[in-house]
Amino acid sequence: MTATTIKVPKATRDRLHRLAAAHGLTLAQQIDRLIDESAVKPRPTIGGYRSDRPLSAEEIDEELARGFGE
Repeated sequence: MTATTIKVPKATRDRLHRLAAAHGLTLAQQIDRLIDESAVKPRPTIGGYRSDRPLSAEEIDEELARGFGE
């Protein structure tokens, strides 16, 4: 582990300490948790169906029939 000084306003430091204490965590653990929670979630890369317009029920049936060999 590396010791690092991060300068933040006293009010922010106090809030971080209270938040960490409320979760039973150290300050470093709470900061890690906040960073993990705010990380950008990747978009799904598979699955789903996209169309430029809504399909009618008949069109959906046709698409399904073609996809399943019916």
